[in-house]
Amino acid sequence: MNMNNKDNSYDDLALRPLSAFFKRLTDKLGTPLTLGLFFVSALMVFFVSVAVQIQVKRYEKMITEAHQNHLKTVAQIAAHEVSTEELDRFRTIEDTKNTKYTDLKYRLVQFAEKYKVKYVYYFREYDKERFQYIVDNDFDPKTEVGPDKILKIEGIARLALAGNVTATELGAHDPSWEDLLAGFAPVYDTSGAFYCVAGVDVGDRVLFDLRRNSLTMMTLQIVALAVSVIFGVLAMFVYRRKARETEEAHLKLQYFNNNMRQAFSTYLSDDVVEEVISDPARLKLGGVNRHMTALFSDIKNFTGIAEVLTPEHLVDLLNYYLSTMSDILLEHKGTIDKYQGDSIISFFGAPLELADHAIRACTAAIIMKRMERDVNRYILDNGISPSPLLTRIGINTGNMVVGNMGTQKKMNYTIISNAVNIASRLEGVNKMYGTWILAPDSTVQETKNRLLTRRLDRVKLVGINEAVRIYEILETKTDAADTQFELTYLFHKAMDLFEIRNWKDAETAFNNVLKTYPNDYPSRLYAGRCSYYKEHPPKADWDGVFSLTEK
Repeated sequence: MNMNNKDNSYDDLALRPLSAFFKRLTDKLGTPLTLGLFFVSALMVFFVSVAVQIQVKRYEKMITEAHQNHLKTVAQIAAHEVSTEELDRFRTIEDTKNTKYTDLKYRLVQFAEKYKVKYVYYFREYDKERFQYIVDNDFDPKTEVGPDKILKIEGIARLALAGNVTATELGAHDPSWEDLLAGFAPVYDTSGAFYCVAGVDVGDRVLFDLRRNSLTMMTLQIVALAVSVIFGVLAMFVYRRKARETEEAHLKLQYFNNNMRQAFSTYLSDDVVEEVISDPARLKLGGVNRHMTALFSDIKNFTGIAEVLTPEHLVDLLNYYLSTMSDILLEHKGTIDKYQGDSIISFFGAPLELADHAIRACTAAIIMKRMERDVNRYILDNGISPSPLLTRIGINTGNMVVGNMGTQKKMNYTIISNAVNIASRLEGVNKMYGTWILAPDSTVQETKNRLLTRRLDRVKLVGINEAVRIYEILETKTDAADTQFELTYLFHKAMDLFEIRNWKDAETAFNNVLKTYPNDYPSRLYAGRCSYYKEHPPKADWDGVFSLTEK
């Protein structure tokens, strides 16, 4: 007998009890293990459902807010589209038989097509409890509204007739509205009194489908905890279907991209808008170091102007001014960083690199000052402002960090660096020199002698250690007047004497400038300095740098 076979048989006998033990253990644990797997599967389905629910909610909120912002913007535009004199002609159904009423409806049809809305309409308060429709862009006899349509004031209509700019919430709608969201804005007559309400509607089924799908997903979450793995599998199929619907809904964002470009472009350059739309992955934190030019603008004594205006008139004034000046910046390929009250912060050279960013920024500043004359003529003639708006501008060129900064939830495409701070400081330095546009030599050198400028001091700005030579930018050389060339020539002759400390002759030279140009503040400033330095000369080791103590 082979002893190896005998040993193997003994090994088999020894292992049989252990094998039986595992078999019995498996039999006992089979059902609990299976149920446990079912439960784990159900939990996985539950958590997946929660994740999808959160994403659906976020997406629902995002596109709803996009709709509402678009509707509010278009409603405000519609409030200026038709005059109150036109609307006041139509108070009864008989008034609508006039051809002017039909002409007005055709205008509203064109307005709706231009701003991608379904309906645009106007309604006024009829009495304390009811309101009256005036006109809309609908020619369908079954759905069009006119002065014969009088309804009870309630809900969103009450807010609109109170003079609020508002929009309907998702779910706060009447099913008969055919899944419409609405935006409203007040219409004022020429005296500034509230007259009626401008309303616009947009329809998009995806918003209401998302709400319905969201409620369905909540039901799945509850049931998933109490069902077997079979239901878990079914829930996974539902999840896949929801995922496909979400993907399809994302495609609908193209609709919003097309409609919102116009609104975004009022404060962002077209290049930034296109980057965001074409590649949303760019919306992440981070920046790059780039040689650029920053421009800061601010209105002189705007606080005093704001104090005498009502909030509504103040907003109208600011919107008109900021829109006009922003258009100039954007036309020269500038990017609007942000608005701070009446101030505009902008930069040139990002997101797309511009070799001529310095001359673009300076030219934009010059044109802003030119356009200021037309702006002031309009606001003064129409009583929009009690006094003219005078803009101070600071410009600087240098290395800056540009990119998306902030948090993952809220970020801003902006610039930071010491060079940016210099531009901000120079805007305020205008107050001390009585100038309107200031830039340092770093910017002027890059304009390649295409601008008419005059040399001022070397200064140390607040919070900036290095001294910079500042220049007043007067005009482009091709457009400058002879008097501006003469002023610059005479001033520089006087400045040369000032910088070699010939106080007496410099004072005479600056006073000679004032004889021809009595309102030239820099000449008056330097003449006063010369008079002082004749009696109190600076120390021999003075390097000619003025340390400024105010921003």
